[in-house]
Amino acid sequence: MKSTIKILALIIVSLLLLASCSNDKYQNAMDKGIESLIVKDYHQAAIYFEIALKEKAGDEDASSYFDQATQMKNALSAYEQKQYDSAIDSLNTVMNHRNGLKTLQSEAKSLRDLIHSDQSITASFQKDLDLVKSLITKESYNLAEEKIQLLQKDIETNKVLADYQSEVTKLSVQVTVALTTNEPVLQQNETGNNEVKSNSKKNKKKKTETFKYRSYENDRFGFSMQYPEGLKMDTPPTNGDGASFYNAEFEVTAYGGHTNTVNEGESIETYYQEEINSIPGQIAYQKFTDDWYVVSYEENGQIFYNQFFFGQEIFNKFSISYPANRQDQYGPVTTYIAKTFAPSAQ
Repeated sequence: MKSTIKILALIIVSLLLLASCSNDKYQNAMDKGIESLIVKDYHQAAIYFEIALKEKAGDEDASSYFDQATQMKNALSAYEQKQYDSAIDSLNTVMNHRNGLKTLQSEAKSLRDLIHSDQSITASFQKDLDLVKSLITKESYNLAEEKIQLLQKDIETNKVLADYQSEVTKLSVQVTVALTTNEPVLQQNETGNNEVKSNSKKNKKKKTETFKYRSYENDRFGFSMQYPEGLKMDTPPTNGDGASFYNAEFEVTAYGGHTNTVNEGESIETYYQEEINSIPGQIAYQKFTDDWYVVSYEENGQIFYNQFFFGQEIFNKFSISYPANRQDQYGPVTTYIAKTFAPSAQ
């Protein structure tokens, strides 16, 4: 009889110890889950609350916190991928959870408000972007250039618009290239230096940005060009085929050469195809004619603009490069150089 009582007592003690151990594991998991929520590590919090549920199946608090943490994790992931509708669905679940944590519900509301703001910003930006495309189609390049400058400023001040940078840069390059044969008005200032001023009526209402230029003439191949006054001239090559001018951001190189030196019967298409095949990135603009071509592209945050002139005996070429985020400043410079470049190849 006494032995039976001892056995029962041991069983009871064991059960109490197991229950105590289980409660310790549960509470430890819940505490760590809350700590993870404080630092907004929702993924790790969900793991701890799942452990708590295994220790105490059906526990209402652990179940609610696990669901909220999981939904917050999903919402953040969707937001980072700009899947806004999916993110908002997850956040609404967090906010509407009957037994959820109030702090998580508050965080969910803040994120949802941010998403709504981002949606409004991107919708407005997309509308303006579509307007620029329409202006380009209508060949209203000066007005398109103004709108692109505003879009670029929006991108610089709103991180949510960063993904639009590539598209805006391509449109900017298209406008710059179009203006090289269309819009700029060349005038003389009081000192005799050339200036570029837009003939857009709207631009006349604003302070016009001007650029002073110097002339360069190549004695060997007979071409000439204008380049911004503040650029440094690189050491000219000993064969006198051209020159390079640069500053910390902008560089223009112009040179000439003889045609039909590699293969007999070379044509402008020979050079054009060779250039197209050498470009590693996506081409933003290209135009091919009987005696010249233009190719422009962006690579690693740099815009490259190349124009080539073909003659029966010689060719002329100039190349320009500058940071894509400086299009507002160097786009007009590129327009002016292209407009005033005087090739000898014909």
